[in-house]
Amino acid sequence: MRIVRPLLALAVVVGAFVAPAAMGPAAIAAVPTVESPAATAEISVDVVPAASGLLRAGEDLILSVVVANRSSDTLPAGTATVYLDRAVVDGRDSLATWLAEPDAALPLQADRGDAIAQVGSPELFPGESTALATIVVPAAAVGFDEAVPFGARRLSVLVASADNRPGEGRSTVTVNPDGGFTPTGLAIALPITLPASTSGVVSGELLETYTSQGGLLARQLDATFGRPVALGIDPRIIASIRLLGTSAPESATDWLARLESAPNQTFPLSYADTDIAATSQAGGGVLAPTSFAIDTDLFPEGTGAETAPPSPSPSGEPVTPSAPDLQSLLDWNYSATGIAWPRAGTVVGADLGTFAAAGLNTTILSSENSTLGDGATTGNAAGTIGEGSVLTSDAIISDLLSDAVDASTFASWEAAMVRLTASLAALAAEDPDAGAGRTVFATLGRSDALGGFRLFDTISALGAIGWSAPATLADARATTPALGKIVDMPVATEQVQGLQSMFASEAAVAQFATIAADPTVLTGDRRLSLLALASQSWNTTEPAWATEVGDYLATSGEVLSAVQVETATITQWSDSGPLPITISNNLPVPVAVIVTVTSRTAILDVTEPQVRVEIAANSQNRASIPVQSVANGTVVITISLTSETGVPLSQPAQAEITVQAGWETAVTSVLAGLLLLVFLLGIIRTVRRRRRPTPPGATEAAEQTEAAAAAETSQPAETDGPIEIVAPADTGAQEPNDVPSLDAPANGAPESDAATKAHD
Repeated sequence: MRIVRPLLALAVVVGAFVAPAAMGPAAIAAVPTVESPAATAEISVDVVPAASGLLRAGEDLILSVVVANRSSDTLPAGTATVYLDRAVVDGRDSLATWLAEPDAALPLQADRGDAIAQVGSPELFPGESTALATIVVPAAAVGFDEAVPFGARRLSVLVASADNRPGEGRSTVTVNPDGGFTPTGLAIALPITLPASTSGVVSGELLETYTSQGGLLARQLDATFGRPVALGIDPRIIASIRLLGTSAPESATDWLARLESAPNQTFPLSYADTDIAATSQAGGGVLAPTSFAIDTDLFPEGTGAETAPPSPSPSGEPVTPSAPDLQSLLDWNYSATGIAWPRAGTVVGADLGTFAAAGLNTTILSSENSTLGDGATTGNAAGTIGEGSVLTSDAIISDLLSDAVDASTFASWEAAMVRLTASLAALAAEDPDAGAGRTVFATLGRSDALGGFRLFDTISALGAIGWSAPATLADARATTPALGKIVDMPVATEQVQGLQSMFASEAAVAQFATIAADPTVLTGDRRLSLLALASQSWNTTEPAWATEVGDYLATSGEVLSAVQVETATITQWSDSGPLPITISNNLPVPVAVIVTVTSRTAILDVTEPQVRVEIAANSQNRASIPVQSVANGTVVITISLTSETGVPLSQPAQAEITVQAGWETAVTSVLAGLLLLVFLLGIIRTVRRRRRPTPPGATEAAEQTEAAAAAETSQPAETDGPIEIVAPADTGAQEPNDVPSLDAPANGAPESDAATKAHD
């Protein structure tokens, strides 16, 4: 309202120069009776009263009017006439009918009230639009005195060109004489959630973007902190920040601490804000995470998932927080729990039982999705359907609130606020005897939370109007419940079928995962991805969602086919022995499988058909299957893989085995014969060497060599002086015992060849 008041003052100043003449009875009679054709599209007129349509007795009425030529022809200059119906609008249905686009030819004065002002409208070229000079209608022409009753009034501006082409803009003003009404409590709920994604855990980079100044989460918290808005929090945000441990961005940890300190009432959404009505109707119930991949390196000594400092143990020693588990990642001190918030207008009666089975005993429903019994207080939120309780979100107020929050321009925001305040006024007038016990509940949708840049302005403006009082979620739940029933509004068939496909795929992965020592390593990721794709942030009617569902199914298929038999033609040479079967594992975790082999013919007898094999992550291993060959030939064997619990892992594979029975004996005999032949040849060679005669002089040379070696060995290791070796003198005399050798001549001359031959 601090923005509106300066604009109001400025408009009054401008209006002093451009104020139209007040129109008395004579002037009104001069206004031509023009009928508006059905939904004229050629001329559009937007009318926005100042101060969100709030008008007090004795005040001037200030209007902003924009005229646009939507036709392909030039629009001649004409007039813009302001009409006011001074009768109070009798209920929100009448108000909604009035604010809807005209769809029939209507007499001017009968349905639009009195003409209270008129200004000129300029010539407009095709596609051109212009803002008329601010129209200021004097209080005397408006005609509201102190005795005027509280309530909303119909207001319109009719533009008529010189060629009699009309265009109409409709709005309201709410007259507030500071009395004559009982304020209606207004409780608002906003989801704290994130845009659509395929990941069940938010990365640190995105969290830093979302929680930094101007980021999505920062804007949501800034606009609602300390204000009468209940916050439905997506646990995915909390868990994602905690999972980052010491690597969490400072902006993210600061945001989480600020959220914890917020005085707002809070309650948990389903994880990733899943569309629980859709998962219920698809047969999956209410889903939750089963496990998270936790990097223990991010939680060194002295840190942990909890934001609080270490608490003392009974012994007085401080307890060092450890890496978080599933429960500690999701824990939060919520103001309220057990509340289901499905997508608006998607619930059927059976869903309430599904929600209750998951511990969600109170369901937020759109008023279009339920009806209350006779005697119910108009607008009250609390209700009972069957054995469960409901909180009914007023569809009209919620839609108008969303229009204001999502307004792209200040003018469109003002127009939305005019309609919202008028609707709240009409609600107060519908059941004036309800008193202070009436509390209306309104919800902002997921798209409002993701793009509502005018959330702060809207909440501030609502707090300034007198006929609406801020209320809390607890106030709405405490109102007198009315009996009601569900108006079945099922989820689209295409969305249900997509979810059912993912459920079937997840179930197959869960069975397959029994091959891992910790199955949650495989199943946890699949569940988180499924939760992300089931989020209400997705527009499931767009092709992008169907594409992502297909990618999910393909990824699950890759997991299911990650452990395979590497088939090849195998030749079995022996009568008996192990048959090698290669198994590959493309998973990031080690697995254990049971390999079962069966032979389709009697040529090969599988003596031990089942063998347990362990395969390391991203590797291969061989299973050795004992077999007995009966005859030669080709055998087709069937190889099946199952988990240790008997769950089939893949389609059975077939391999061709070439059996060559008896070849092993023949080869062994040949090798033994060759070995015996080599041994015999060695013996013959040794015998022949020993029978060969010794060459002449070989014995004497050998004796001299041995004598020299003995002499060297017998010499002392050390001497006191140099050793002198003296060769014996050649006396030519012969020792007495010397016997002349028969191999040499007596005179020492070389023996002739003839003598040698004769000797031989």
